[in-house]
Amino acid sequence: MGAKEKKREKVLMTFVRYATFAKRDVQILEKEFDVSLYHFNTENKYLLPWAFVKQFFYLIFNITKFKSIVTQSSGYLSFIPVVLGKLFKVPVIIIAIGTDCARLPEINYGSHDKKIIAWFTRFSFKHASLILPVHRSLTERRYSYINVRYPDQGIRAFCPKITTPIVEMVNGYDTEKWKITRDVRKENTFLTVTFAIDRVGYFRKGIDTIITAAKAFPNYSFTIVGKVRLIEDCPKNVTLIDNVPQEELLKIYNSHTYYLQLSMFEGFPNALCEAMLCGCIPIGSDVAAIPDIIEDKGYILSRKNDNNIVELFGNLNKSISPEEVRARINDNFPLSRRTNEFLNHVKEI
Repeated sequence: MGAKEKKREKVLMTFVRYATFAKRDVQILEKEFDVSLYHFNTENKYLLPWAFVKQFFYLIFNITKFKSIVTQSSGYLSFIPVVLGKLFKVPVIIIAIGTDCARLPEINYGSHDKKIIAWFTRFSFKHASLILPVHRSLTERRYSYINVRYPDQGIRAFCPKITTPIVEMVNGYDTEKWKITRDVRKENTFLTVTFAIDRVGYFRKGIDTIITAAKAFPNYSFTIVGKVRLIEDCPKNVTLIDNVPQEELLKIYNSHTYYLQLSMFEGFPNALCEAMLCGCIPIGSDVAAIPDIIEDKGYILSRKNDNNIVELFGNLNKSISPEEVRARINDNFPLSRRTNEFLNHVKEI
């Protein structure tokens, strides 16, 4: 009989929404740990006290089972884990994703612009064992895309005396799943994949800027995939497509020449990287991780205004190949990189 297999340590993952990026991180952790999931449900704000009570009792009875706790973002969901983590000496890792590092009252965005959740966010960051922002810009960065009241953004801007270790851990992508499947693409085709069902999302995701470009270039074709609610008339050259399966999304990426990520704030946009792996030439805003993702394999809109976007679109050329664009993500942000870094952090904490 062979040697008895070593029992795997347990890790708890807690989240507000079980989004694609959370599922990816669970799959990474499952390579070496037994992972338990906890959904901190904040859909009904009136039931938030009940969400705290449920989480408190769950952790009181289970926290000592876990090697560590990972929370997807800082805020209400991370408060009780960091408090009980200190008490029971269980380390808590916070993955900072974007909204927990921002304060932009101009578009009503960011946890730090709302007094109560700002307190919970700062408290969690200060008392966590480790913070893993998806890009170094979420630690500290000067914001210049539009004129704002708080140009200094990032964790250190809102928690200036923080002593918690902060280590960048960029997103990673499946380079086999997202790939170039065709040699010829339609001319002057522009794509964005997004979620913008209200006014805040509409402006934060840059849908208004895309509509401006579409009106200025009526011979160009624009496609918006996802749950989107326009707040102005839809130009004839803009096609709206609801959420699609990922197999269909692969085809859509490969049928477009350019990908648009003109957000007013993002952490580390997944769809941008997926599109680049599929060979779409990126056009992005000078916000957070976007310039670092694109580097010299696309175009950056440095300041948000109508004249700038029209000028940028009027000077596009085809000097960048789909293979070059793909290589930027394949070489720098493969899933293996995040996998290795994440597992090492959890093992060593």
